[in-house]
Amino acid sequence: MDKVDILTASRVEPSVPLSQHHHATIISRLGPTLAYAVHFQNIVGSLSIFLCWRAYLLASFSIARAYYVTRFLAFYAFMGTKLGAVYGATASGRAAAAVWDTKTIRMLRDKLFYEFALFILGAGNVIFLLLLWPGWIVIGGAAFVLWQMCG
Repeated sequence: MDKVDILTASRVEPSVPLSQHHHATIISRLGPTLAYAVHFQNIVGSLSIFLCWRAYLLASFSIARAYYVTRFLAFYAFMGTKLGAVYGATASGRAAAAVWDTKTIRMLRDKLFYEFALFILGAGNVIFLLLLWPGWIVIGGAAFVLWQMCG
């Protein structure tokens, strides 16, 4: 056998001839089945479109309602927090004023004022003069200029 013989088309006729009549009977029997399938597909398609449309409307309505309810709750939460903060600040201010006027705190304030006055009139005066002397601005500016020019 040559390679050419392998590549050529076969000349043998099929043993069972397929007739047009055989094809016609298959198509004629499949016709009603396919018609039922197409009809069922149309029914399912229209039902699915209806269900998808209803789901879309329900989802959009639910999202809109959730948005408005969230805004409503956020507003009332803000107002409640604001009122709570105002009442809390008022109550803490009253509590601080009540503690400030107690006898123990008054004695502690007097003692701290005495110590501070003693420090200022004693050796602390020199320290405060060194720290708060206005001439430091001039000396600092001159030092900055020298550093920029020389260094």
